[in-house]
Amino acid sequence: MSKRIKRIVVLAMAALAAYLVLGIVISDYVFPPEKPDLATYFRPGDNLVSRTEGFYQTVLGVDDGWLHTRLEVAPHAPGPPEHFHEAFEESFTVKSGTVSILINGEKRTLKAGETIVVPPMTRHKPFNETDETAVVESENTKTLPVQFGYILSQLYGFMDSQPNGPTTPQMLLQLSVYGNDADSWIADGPPLAVQKAMRVVMAPTARLLGYKSLYKEYGPKRSSVASQLHTDGLN
Repeated sequence: MSKRIKRIVVLAMAALAAYLVLGIVISDYVFPPEKPDLATYFRPGDNLVSRTEGFYQTVLGVDDGWLHTRLEVAPHAPGPPEHFHEAFEESFTVKSGTVSILINGEKRTLKAGETIVVPPMTRHKPFNETDETAVVESENTKTLPVQFGYILSQLYGFMDSQPNGPTTPQMLLQLSVYGNDADSWIADGPPLAVQKAMRVVMAPTARLLGYKSLYKEYGPKRSSVASQLHTDGLN
């Protein structure tokens, strides 16, 4: 490698390091992101609504950092992209209707009374191929970590605010502001360590572009607002 190429590489690495250090200092310390009080963020009866995915979740209980939720999956709901969680498992028990779920690329069909447990690091994607709403409620009251539920409520609002849904760059930028707290990772993406590094690199730029960790208008839905979204989303 010539001296000129080495110099270019060194300068590029120095520029990247400066960008990361300055970006993190400015975005995390000079202008720290606003964060909610997670202890009071949710209450029973709250709803997490995603028209984009066709999901309508109702908070049944909040206990010791966990949410217990009931999920309604709209007819022909596409669900989320195939993904995995690093630190928590998910359990799906169908109460009514039929739910399809991809597990490591293999489709399973669950009917009323059937349960499937998705361990951490397992690729999965729930969706609905039928004309009827499906209802899913885990017997395990620890459905979702409160921290992840908060991020999910923000992501649902962000996704639904885009007329045609968010583009991949928009979604990656939004996820980057949450760092590793957004424990949802792209199944067909690069290795997990690389995805984590990408969030670190992208986060300062995302903040500068106006992406936030807390949009007050995207919190959990309540009362008549949730009822109307529920009616619109399931019809």
